[in-house]
Amino acid sequence: MPDPTKYPRILYKDAEASLPKPATGDLPKSSLETRGTLVVLDDDPTGTQTVHDITVLTTFEKEVLVDQFRTNEPGFFILTNTRAYHHNEAKQLLATLLNNVQSAAKETNTDIEIVLRSDSTLRGHFPLENDLAAETFGPFDAWILAPSFFEGGRVSMNDVHYALDAHDGITLVPVGDTPSAADKGFGFQSSNLPEWIAEKYEWKRVPKVISISGEDLRKGGAAEKIAARLRAIRRNDEDGSPPIIVPNTFTSSDMEVFVAAIGLAPEVRLLYRTGASFVSTRLGIAKIPPVSPERLFGPMKPESDSVPGGLIVIGSYISRTTAQREYLLQHCNSHIVHLELDVALLLGQNDSNQDQWDLIKWTARTVDQVLEKGMDAVVSTSRELITNDDGKESLLLGSIVTSVLVNIVKAIAVRPKYVIAKGGITSSDIATEGLGMKKARVVGQAATGVPLWRSELVGSPKWPEVPYIVFPGNVGTTQTLGDLVALYRTR
Repeated sequence: MPDPTKYPRILYKDAEASLPKPATGDLPKSSLETRGTLVVLDDDPTGTQTVHDITVLTTFEKEVLVDQFRTNEPGFFILTNTRAYHHNEAKQLLATLLNNVQSAAKETNTDIEIVLRSDSTLRGHFPLENDLAAETFGPFDAWILAPSFFEGGRVSMNDVHYALDAHDGITLVPVGDTPSAADKGFGFQSSNLPEWIAEKYEWKRVPKVISISGEDLRKGGAAEKIAARLRAIRRNDEDGSPPIIVPNTFTSSDMEVFVAAIGLAPEVRLLYRTGASFVSTRLGIAKIPPVSPERLFGPMKPESDSVPGGLIVIGSYISRTTAQREYLLQHCNSHIVHLELDVALLLGQNDSNQDQWDLIKWTARTVDQVLEKGMDAVVSTSRELITNDDGKESLLLGSIVTSVLVNIVKAIAVRPKYVIAKGGITSSDIATEGLGMKKARVVGQAATGVPLWRSELVGSPKWPEVPYIVFPGNVGTTQTLGDLVALYRTR
Protein backbone atom coordinates (compact mmCIF):
# COMPACT_ATOMS: atom_id res chain seq x y z
CA MET A 1 0.00 0.00 0.00
CA PRO A 2 1.75 3.20 -1.15
CA ASP A 3 1.73 6.14 1.21
CA PRO A 4 -0.63 8.87 -0.01
CA THR A 5 0.86 12.13 -1.19
CA LYS A 6 0.43 14.80 1.48
CA TYR A 7 -0.58 18.33 0.60
CA PRO A 8 -0.55 21.53 2.66
CA ARG A 9 -3.59 23.57 3.51
CA ILE A 10 -4.03 26.61 1.32
CA LEU A 11 -6.04 29.80 1.61
CA TYR A 12 -9.01 29.75 -0.74
CA LYS A 13 -8.08 33.16 -2.16
CA ASP A 14 -4.52 32.03 -2.87
CA ALA A 15 -5.73 28.88 -4.61
CA GLU A 16 -8.15 30.88 -6.71
CA ALA A 17 -5.46 33.42 -7.60
CA SER A 18 -3.15 30.64 -8.80
CA LEU A 19 -5.59 29.66 -11.55
CA PRO A 20 -5.83 31.48 -14.88
CA LYS A 21 -8.75 33.80 -15.44
CA PRO A 22 -11.65 32.11 -17.25
CA ALA A 23 -11.87 32.82 -20.95
CA THR A 24 -14.42 35.45 -21.87
CA GLY A 25 -17.32 34.93 -24.25
CA ASP A 26 -20.43 32.81 -24.34
CA LEU A 27 -20.26 29.04 -24.17
CA PRO A 28 -21.19 27.20 -27.36
CA LYS A 29 -24.71 25.87 -27.65
CA SER A 30 -24.82 22.16 -26.98
CA SER A 31 -27.35 19.36 -27.18
CA LEU A 32 -27.67 18.12 -23.62
CA GLU A 33 -31.37 17.39 -24.13
CA THR A 34 -30.47 14.64 -26.61
CA ARG A 35 -28.78 12.73 -23.80
CA GLY A 36 -32.17 11.95 -22.28
CA THR A 37 -33.74 12.22 -18.84
CA LEU A 38 -31.21 12.61 -16.05
CA VAL A 39 -31.84 10.01 -13.33
CA VAL A 40 -29.89 10.98 -10.23
CA LEU A 41 -29.32 8.13 -7.79
CA ASP A 42 -28.58 9.88 -4.52
CA ASP A 43 -26.79 7.87 -1.85
CA ASP A 44 -28.24 10.15 0.82
CA PRO A 45 -30.84 12.94 0.61
CA THR A 46 -28.41 15.83 0.74
CA GLY A 47 -27.72 15.68 -2.99
CA THR A 48 -30.67 17.98 -3.63
CA GLN A 49 -28.73 20.84 -2.04
CA THR A 50 -28.19 22.82 -5.25
CA VAL A 51 -31.55 22.38 -6.99
CA HIS A 52 -35.14 23.58 -6.86
CA ASP A 53 -38.45 22.70 -8.51
CA ILE A 54 -37.49 19.09 -9.10
CA THR A 55 -38.90 15.76 -7.96
CA VAL A 56 -37.24 13.39 -5.52
CA LEU A 57 -38.51 9.83 -5.13
CA THR A 58 -37.84 7.92 -1.95
CA THR A 59 -39.08 4.65 -3.45
CA PHE A 60 -38.04 2.73 -6.53
CA GLU A 61 -41.31 0.86 -7.09
CA LYS A 62 -41.69 0.36 -10.82
CA GLU A 63 -45.16 1.93 -11.06
CA VAL A 64 -43.93 5.10 -9.34
CA LEU A 65 -40.96 5.25 -11.73
CA VAL A 66 -43.23 4.78 -14.75
CA ASP A 67 -45.45 7.63 -13.59
CA GLN A 68 -42.40 9.83 -13.09
CA PHE A 69 -40.98 9.13 -16.56
CA ARG A 70 -44.36 10.01 -18.05
CA THR A 71 -44.11 13.53 -16.60
CA ASN A 72 -41.35 14.19 -19.17
CA GLU A 73 -39.40 16.21 -16.60
CA PRO A 74 -35.77 16.62 -17.71
CA GLY A 75 -34.48 14.96 -14.57
CA PHE A 76 -35.32 13.70 -11.10
CA PHE A 77 -33.72 12.21 -8.00
CA ILE A 78 -34.13 8.74 -6.51
CA LEU A 79 -33.00 8.48 -2.90
CA THR A 80 -31.05 5.23 -2.55
CA ASN A 81 -29.48 5.94 0.86
CA THR A 82 -26.83 3.34 0.09
CA ARG A 83 -24.31 5.17 2.26
CA ALA A 84 -26.25 3.82 5.23
CA TYR A 85 -25.68 0.22 4.12
CA HIS A 86 -22.82 -2.22 4.12
CA HIS A 87 -21.37 -3.39 0.80
CA ASN A 88 -23.57 -6.47 0.29
CA GLU A 89 -26.79 -4.73 1.34
CA ALA A 90 -26.04 -1.77 -0.90
CA LYS A 91 -25.26 -4.10 -3.80
CA GLN A 92 -28.57 -5.93 -3.48
CA LEU A 93 -30.62 -2.74 -3.12
CA LEU A 94 -28.96 -0.95 -6.02
CA ALA A 95 -29.20 -3.96 -8.35
CA THR A 96 -32.97 -4.09 -7.80
CA LEU A 97 -33.32 -0.33 -8.21
CA LEU A 98 -31.33 -0.25 -11.45
CA ASN A 99 -33.38 -3.06 -12.93
CA ASN A 100 -36.60 -1.21 -12.05
CA VAL A 101 -35.29 2.01 -13.59
CA GLN A 102 -34.30 0.16 -16.76
CA SER A 103 -37.68 -1.57 -17.00
CA ALA A 104 -39.65 1.64 -16.39
CA ALA A 105 -37.56 3.54 -18.94
CA LYS A 106 -38.16 0.85 -21.56
CA GLU A 107 -41.90 0.79 -20.84
CA THR A 108 -42.14 4.54 -21.35
CA ASN A 109 -39.63 4.61 -24.25
CA THR A 110 -37.42 7.04 -22.31
CA ASP A 111 -33.73 7.59 -22.99
CA ILE A 112 -31.86 8.20 -19.74
CA GLU A 113 -28.49 9.14 -18.31
CA ILE A 114 -27.43 7.92 -14.87
CA VAL A 115 -25.74 10.10 -12.26
CA LEU A 116 -24.48 8.53 -9.05
CA ARG A 117 -24.64 11.55 -6.75
CA SER A 118 -22.39 10.95 -3.80
CA ASP A 119 -20.49 12.67 -1.05
CA SER A 120 -18.44 15.74 -1.94
CA THR A 121 -15.92 14.57 0.66
CA LEU A 122 -15.57 11.20 -1.10
CA ARG A 123 -17.40 8.78 1.19
CA GLY A 124 -19.57 6.09 -0.37
CA HIS A 125 -19.57 2.80 -2.27
CA PHE A 126 -17.03 3.27 -5.04
CA PRO A 127 -16.40 1.52 -7.39
CA LEU A 128 -19.29 -0.80 -6.45
CA GLU A 129 -22.07 1.56 -7.52
CA ASN A 130 -20.36 2.38 -10.81
CA ASP A 131 -19.81 -1.30 -11.55
CA LEU A 132 -23.48 -2.11 -10.94
CA ALA A 133 -24.70 0.78 -13.08
CA ALA A 134 -22.33 -0.28 -15.86
CA GLU A 135 -23.64 -3.85 -15.74
CA THR A 136 -27.19 -2.61 -16.28
CA PHE A 137 -26.74 0.38 -18.58
CA GLY A 138 -23.25 -0.06 -20.04
CA PRO A 139 -20.90 -0.28 -21.69
CA PHE A 140 -19.71 3.29 -21.22
CA ASP A 141 -16.88 5.04 -23.01
CA ALA A 142 -15.77 6.69 -19.77
CA TRP A 143 -16.74 7.42 -16.19
CA ILE A 144 -16.74 10.95 -14.83
CA LEU A 145 -15.59 11.69 -11.26
CA ALA A 146 -16.60 15.26 -10.37
CA PRO A 147 -17.11 15.59 -6.59
CA SER A 148 -17.17 19.40 -6.40
CA PHE A 149 -19.87 21.10 -4.34
CA PHE A 150 -19.07 24.78 -4.61
CA GLU A 151 -21.72 26.03 -2.18
CA GLY A 152 -20.12 23.87 0.51
CA GLY A 153 -16.53 24.79 -0.35
CA ARG A 154 -15.63 21.42 -1.90
CA VAL A 155 -13.39 22.05 -4.90
CA SER A 156 -10.77 20.31 -7.05
CA MET A 157 -7.47 21.80 -8.22
CA ASN A 158 -4.32 20.14 -9.59
CA ASP A 159 -6.04 16.75 -9.11
CA VAL A 160 -6.35 17.40 -5.35
CA HIS A 161 -9.80 17.61 -3.79
CA TYR A 162 -10.27 20.13 -0.98
CA ALA A 163 -12.92 21.01 1.61
CA LEU A 164 -13.25 24.49 3.07
CA ASP A 165 -12.40 24.59 6.77
CA ALA A 166 -15.68 24.89 8.65
CA HIS A 167 -14.10 26.86 11.48
CA ASP A 168 -12.32 29.68 9.67
CA GLY A 169 -14.19 29.64 6.35
CA ILE A 170 -11.09 30.71 4.40
CA THR A 171 -8.73 27.71 4.35
CA LEU A 172 -8.93 24.76 1.98
CA VAL A 173 -8.10 21.44 3.66
CA PRO A 174 -7.01 18.42 1.57
CA VAL A 175 -9.96 16.05 1.86
CA GLY A 176 -7.77 13.21 3.13
CA ASP A 177 -7.10 15.32 6.23
CA THR A 178 -10.78 15.95 7.04
CA PRO A 179 -12.98 14.01 9.49
CA SER A 180 -14.72 12.39 6.51
CA ALA A 181 -11.52 10.54 5.65
CA ALA A 182 -11.62 8.90 9.10
CA ASP A 183 -15.16 7.60 8.59
CA LYS A 184 -15.40 4.04 9.95
CA GLY A 185 -17.51 2.85 7.04
CA PHE A 186 -15.91 4.71 4.13
CA GLY A 187 -12.55 5.98 5.34
CA PHE A 188 -9.66 6.75 3.01
CA GLN A 189 -6.24 8.42 3.02
CA SER A 190 -5.75 10.04 -0.38
CA SER A 191 -6.57 13.65 -1.25
CA ASN A 192 -5.20 13.30 -4.77
CA LEU A 193 -8.10 12.04 -6.89
CA PRO A 194 -6.13 9.62 -9.11
CA GLU A 195 -4.53 8.21 -5.93
CA TRP A 196 -7.97 8.00 -4.29
CA ILE A 197 -9.23 5.98 -7.25
CA ALA A 198 -6.25 3.62 -6.95
CA GLU A 199 -6.84 3.31 -3.20
CA LYS A 200 -10.48 2.37 -3.78
CA TYR A 201 -9.39 -0.26 -6.29
CA GLU A 202 -6.89 -1.55 -3.71
CA TRP A 203 -4.16 -0.77 -6.28
CA LYS A 204 -5.30 -3.66 -8.51
CA ARG A 205 -6.37 -3.23 -12.15
CA VAL A 206 -6.73 0.50 -11.63
CA PRO A 207 -8.45 2.22 -14.57
CA LYS A 208 -6.68 4.87 -16.58
CA VAL A 209 -7.32 8.35 -15.18
CA ILE A 210 -7.63 11.31 -17.54
CA SER A 211 -7.26 14.66 -15.83
CA ILE A 212 -8.83 17.84 -17.17
CA SER A 213 -6.92 20.65 -15.52
CA GLY A 214 -8.13 24.03 -14.40
CA GLU A 215 -6.09 25.50 -17.23
CA ASP A 216 -7.87 23.21 -19.70
CA LEU A 217 -11.23 24.45 -18.44
CA ARG A 218 -10.29 28.13 -18.67
CA LYS A 219 -8.48 28.53 -21.98
CA GLY A 220 -10.16 29.91 -25.09
CA GLY A 221 -12.39 27.37 -26.84
CA ALA A 222 -12.20 25.10 -23.78
CA ALA A 223 -15.57 23.40 -24.29
CA GLU A 224 -14.81 22.48 -27.91
CA LYS A 225 -11.32 21.20 -27.05
CA ILE A 226 -12.56 19.09 -24.14
CA ALA A 227 -15.38 17.73 -26.32
CA ALA A 228 -12.76 16.63 -28.85
CA ARG A 229 -10.89 14.80 -26.08
CA LEU A 230 -14.13 13.09 -25.03
CA ARG A 231 -14.77 11.92 -28.60
CA ALA A 232 -11.26 10.45 -28.75
CA ILE A 233 -11.97 8.19 -25.78
CA ARG A 234 -13.25 4.73 -26.60
CA ARG A 235 -13.90 1.83 -24.29
CA ASN A 236 -11.43 -1.03 -24.39
CA ASP A 237 -13.09 -4.01 -22.74
CA GLU A 238 -9.77 -5.79 -22.27
CA ASP A 239 -8.70 -3.07 -19.84
CA GLY A 240 -11.53 -3.74 -17.38
CA SER A 241 -13.23 -0.54 -16.25
CA PRO A 242 -13.30 2.34 -18.74
CA PRO A 243 -11.10 5.39 -18.18
CA ILE A 244 -12.12 7.78 -15.44
CA ILE A 245 -12.17 11.47 -16.30
CA VAL A 246 -11.42 13.92 -13.48
CA PRO A 247 -12.37 17.56 -14.23
CA ASN A 248 -10.62 19.98 -11.87
CA THR A 249 -13.59 22.24 -11.26
CA PHE A 250 -12.89 25.05 -8.79
CA THR A 251 -15.86 27.30 -9.56
CA SER A 252 -19.32 26.96 -11.06
CA SER A 253 -18.05 28.49 -14.30
CA ASP A 254 -15.53 25.64 -14.59
CA MET A 255 -18.37 23.15 -14.25
CA GLU A 256 -20.41 25.02 -16.85
CA VAL A 257 -17.56 24.65 -19.34
CA PHE A 258 -17.24 20.94 -18.63
CA VAL A 259 -20.98 20.34 -18.97
CA ALA A 260 -21.00 22.31 -22.24
CA ALA A 261 -18.27 19.99 -23.51
CA ILE A 262 -20.40 16.97 -22.63
CA GLY A 263 -23.26 18.49 -24.60
CA LEU A 264 -20.99 18.91 -27.63
CA ALA A 265 -20.16 15.18 -27.61
CA PRO A 266 -23.57 13.47 -27.37
CA GLU A 267 -22.26 10.30 -29.01
CA VAL A 268 -19.90 9.59 -26.09
CA ARG A 269 -21.54 7.37 -23.46
CA LEU A 270 -20.71 8.55 -19.96
CA LEU A 271 -21.47 7.41 -16.42
CA TYR A 272 -21.22 10.07 -13.75
CA ARG A 273 -20.20 9.97 -10.09
CA THR A 274 -20.50 13.51 -8.85
CA GLY A 275 -21.22 15.99 -6.12
CA ALA A 276 -24.33 18.12 -6.11
CA SER A 277 -22.98 20.95 -8.26
CA PHE A 278 -22.73 18.81 -11.40
CA VAL A 279 -26.44 17.95 -11.23
CA SER A 280 -27.73 21.51 -11.10
CA THR A 281 -25.33 22.55 -13.88
CA ARG A 282 -26.23 19.59 -16.08
CA LEU A 283 -29.96 20.36 -15.71
CA GLY A 284 -29.48 24.09 -16.19
CA ILE A 285 -31.02 24.89 -12.80
CA ALA A 286 -30.20 28.49 -11.95
CA LYS A 287 -29.22 29.53 -8.46
CA ILE A 288 -31.95 31.19 -6.41
CA PRO A 289 -31.84 32.72 -2.92
CA PRO A 290 -32.86 30.56 0.04
CA VAL A 291 -36.62 30.15 0.37
CA SER A 292 -38.01 32.93 2.55
CA PRO A 293 -40.24 32.27 5.57
CA GLU A 294 -42.93 34.35 3.86
CA ARG A 295 -42.98 31.98 0.90
CA LEU A 296 -42.84 28.94 3.13
CA PHE A 297 -45.40 29.80 5.78
CA GLY A 298 -47.43 32.63 4.26
CA PRO A 299 -48.45 35.84 6.06
CA MET A 300 -47.49 36.27 9.69
CA LYS A 301 -50.13 34.86 12.04
CA PRO A 302 -51.56 36.97 14.89
CA GLU A 303 -50.05 36.05 18.23
CA SER A 304 -53.46 34.92 19.42
CA ASP A 305 -53.54 32.20 16.76
CA SER A 306 -52.46 28.75 17.87
CA VAL A 307 -49.43 27.77 15.79
CA PRO A 308 -47.55 24.56 16.62
CA GLY A 309 -43.81 24.65 17.06
CA GLY A 310 -41.18 23.13 14.82
CA LEU A 311 -39.57 19.71 15.22
CA ILE A 312 -35.78 19.46 15.00
CA VAL A 313 -34.21 15.98 15.00
CA ILE A 314 -30.41 15.78 15.28
CA GLY A 315 -28.71 12.47 14.61
CA SER A 316 -25.39 13.47 13.05
CA TYR A 317 -22.54 13.25 15.57
CA ILE A 318 -19.77 15.11 13.72
CA SER A 319 -18.09 18.10 15.31
CA ARG A 320 -19.76 20.64 13.03
CA THR A 321 -23.22 19.36 13.96
CA THR A 322 -22.32 19.37 17.65
CA ALA A 323 -21.24 23.01 17.45
CA GLN A 324 -24.43 23.87 15.58
CA ARG A 325 -26.53 22.10 18.20
CA GLU A 326 -24.88 23.98 21.04
CA TYR A 327 -25.40 27.32 19.31
CA LEU A 328 -29.04 26.42 18.65
CA LEU A 329 -29.69 25.54 22.29
CA GLN A 330 -28.09 28.77 23.51
CA HIS A 331 -29.40 31.11 20.83
CA CYS A 332 -33.00 29.82 20.87
CA ASN A 333 -33.32 28.77 24.51
CA SER A 334 -36.41 30.91 25.11
CA HIS A 335 -38.59 28.84 22.78
CA ILE A 336 -36.91 25.42 22.68
CA VAL A 337 -37.28 22.25 24.73
CA HIS A 338 -34.39 19.84 24.28
CA LEU A 339 -34.70 16.08 24.72
CA GLU A 340 -31.37 14.22 24.54
CA LEU A 341 -31.19 10.47 24.01
CA ASP A 342 -28.32 8.59 25.66
CA VAL A 343 -26.67 6.66 22.81
CA ALA A 344 -24.76 4.31 25.12
CA LEU A 345 -28.02 3.40 26.83
CA LEU A 346 -29.82 2.83 23.52
CA LEU A 347 -27.09 0.53 22.23
CA GLY A 348 -27.34 -1.51 25.40
CA GLN A 349 -30.97 -2.21 24.58
CA ASN A 350 -32.65 -3.68 21.51
CA ASP A 351 -35.83 -2.94 19.60
CA SER A 352 -37.77 -5.55 21.56
CA ASN A 353 -36.67 -4.08 24.88
CA GLN A 354 -39.62 -2.59 26.75
CA ASP A 355 -37.43 0.12 28.25
CA GLN A 356 -36.56 1.36 24.77
CA TRP A 357 -40.19 1.46 23.68
CA ASP A 358 -41.15 3.22 26.89
CA LEU A 359 -38.50 5.85 26.13
CA ILE A 360 -39.80 6.25 22.57
CA LYS A 361 -43.39 6.72 23.74
CA TRP A 362 -42.41 9.11 26.54
CA THR A 363 -40.30 11.21 24.17
CA ALA A 364 -43.09 11.38 21.58
CA ARG A 365 -45.67 12.41 24.21
CA THR A 366 -43.33 15.11 25.49
CA VAL A 367 -42.76 16.41 21.97
CA ASP A 368 -46.53 16.55 21.44
CA GLN A 369 -46.92 18.68 24.55
CA VAL A 370 -44.10 21.00 23.48
CA LEU A 371 -45.48 21.47 19.97
CA GLU A 372 -49.01 22.11 21.24
CA LYS A 373 -47.68 24.96 23.38
CA GLY A 374 -46.14 26.54 20.28
CA MET A 375 -42.59 25.76 21.43
CA ASP A 376 -39.94 24.13 19.25
CA ALA A 377 -38.88 20.58 20.15
CA VAL A 378 -35.29 19.40 19.68
CA VAL A 379 -34.68 15.66 19.85
CA SER A 380 -30.99 14.82 19.63
CA THR A 381 -28.62 11.99 20.34
CA SER A 382 -25.90 12.41 22.94
CA ARG A 383 -22.65 13.57 21.43
CA GLU A 384 -20.26 10.73 22.18
CA LEU A 385 -19.28 8.77 19.07
CA ILE A 386 -19.58 5.03 19.64
CA THR A 387 -18.09 3.02 16.79
CA ASN A 388 -16.55 -0.32 16.00
CA ASP A 389 -13.32 -0.95 14.12
CA ASP A 390 -15.37 -3.03 11.70
CA GLY A 391 -17.10 -0.77 9.17
CA LYS A 392 -20.17 -3.01 8.94
CA GLU A 393 -20.61 -3.00 12.71
CA SER A 394 -20.26 0.80 12.82
CA LEU A 395 -23.03 1.17 10.24
CA LEU A 396 -25.16 -1.24 12.28
CA LEU A 397 -24.67 0.79 15.46
CA GLY A 398 -25.72 3.91 13.59
CA SER A 399 -28.82 2.21 12.23
CA ILE A 400 -29.93 1.21 15.74
CA VAL A 401 -29.79 4.81 16.93
CA THR A 402 -31.49 6.12 13.79
CA SER A 403 -34.31 3.59 14.17
CA VAL A 404 -35.09 5.03 17.60
CA LEU A 405 -35.30 8.53 16.14
CA VAL A 406 -37.55 7.22 13.37
CA ASN A 407 -39.88 5.50 15.83
CA ILE A 408 -40.13 8.66 17.90
CA VAL A 409 -41.18 10.65 14.83
CA LYS A 410 -43.71 7.96 13.89
CA ALA A 411 -45.22 8.17 17.38
CA ILE A 412 -45.59 11.97 17.43
CA ALA A 413 -49.25 12.92 17.02
CA VAL A 414 -49.13 16.72 16.71
CA ARG A 415 -48.42 18.04 13.22
CA PRO A 416 -45.46 20.44 13.55
CA LYS A 417 -44.96 23.71 11.73
CA TYR A 418 -41.90 22.20 10.01
CA VAL A 419 -39.42 19.36 10.45
CA ILE A 420 -35.63 19.72 10.36
CA ALA A 421 -33.61 16.49 10.22
CA LYS A 422 -29.87 16.93 10.82
CA GLY A 423 -27.57 14.40 9.19
CA GLY A 424 -27.76 12.54 5.88
CA ILE A 425 -28.76 9.09 7.12
CA THR A 426 -31.04 10.60 9.77
CA SER A 427 -32.88 12.75 7.24
CA SER A 428 -33.25 9.86 4.81
CA ASP A 429 -34.74 7.42 7.31
CA ILE A 430 -37.03 10.02 8.85
CA ALA A 431 -38.32 10.99 5.40
CA THR A 432 -38.98 7.46 4.21
CA GLU A 433 -39.83 5.57 7.40
CA GLY A 434 -40.77 8.23 9.93
CA LEU A 435 -42.87 10.39 7.60
CA GLY A 436 -43.77 7.80 4.97
CA MET A 437 -42.68 9.94 2.01
CA LYS A 438 -42.58 8.31 -1.41
CA LYS A 439 -42.41 11.46 -3.50
CA ALA A 440 -41.46 15.02 -2.67
CA ARG A 441 -40.84 18.27 -4.44
CA VAL A 442 -37.61 20.12 -3.81
CA VAL A 443 -38.84 23.67 -3.16
CA GLY A 444 -35.32 25.06 -2.96
CA GLN A 445 -32.84 25.63 -0.16
CA ALA A 446 -33.67 26.65 3.41
CA ALA A 447 -30.10 27.98 3.66
CA THR A 448 -27.13 27.58 1.37
CA GLY A 449 -26.64 23.86 0.77
CA VAL A 450 -29.64 22.87 2.93
CA PRO A 451 -32.45 21.28 0.86
CA LEU A 452 -36.10 22.06 1.55
CA TRP A 453 -38.73 19.50 0.49
CA ARG A 454 -42.51 19.29 0.54
CA SER A 455 -43.96 15.79 0.43
CA GLU A 456 -46.55 14.94 -2.19
CA LEU A 457 -49.60 12.79 -1.54
CA VAL A 458 -48.22 9.63 -3.17
CA GLY A 459 -48.24 6.86 -0.57
CA SER A 460 -50.17 8.77 2.13
CA PRO A 461 -47.31 10.50 3.98
CA LYS A 462 -47.71 11.29 7.67
CA TRP A 463 -47.76 15.08 7.32
CA PRO A 464 -48.40 16.10 3.68
CA GLU A 465 -47.04 19.50 2.69
CA VAL A 466 -45.22 20.10 5.99
CA PRO A 467 -41.87 21.72 5.08
CA TYR A 468 -39.09 19.17 5.48
CA ILE A 469 -35.56 20.52 5.81
CA VAL A 470 -32.81 18.05 4.92
CA PHE A 471 -29.85 19.48 6.85
CA PRO A 472 -26.55 17.76 5.99
CA GLY A 473 -24.29 17.05 8.94
CA ASN A 474 -21.25 18.74 7.42
CA VAL A 475 -22.86 21.87 5.92
CA GLY A 476 -23.23 25.37 7.31
CA THR A 477 -21.48 27.55 9.86
CA THR A 478 -21.85 27.15 13.61
CA GLN A 479 -24.75 29.62 13.47
CA THR A 480 -26.70 28.26 10.47
CA LEU A 481 -29.03 25.85 12.28
CA GLY A 482 -29.85 28.21 15.15
CA ASP A 483 -30.34 31.16 12.83
CA LEU A 484 -32.71 29.13 10.67
CA VAL A 485 -34.83 28.04 13.64
CA ALA A 486 -34.91 31.63 14.91
CA LEU A 487 -35.93 32.87 11.46
CA TYR A 488 -38.80 30.39 11.25
CA ARG A 489 -39.89 31.49 14.71
CA THR A 490 -40.71 34.96 13.37
CA ARG A 491 -43.40 33.70 11.01
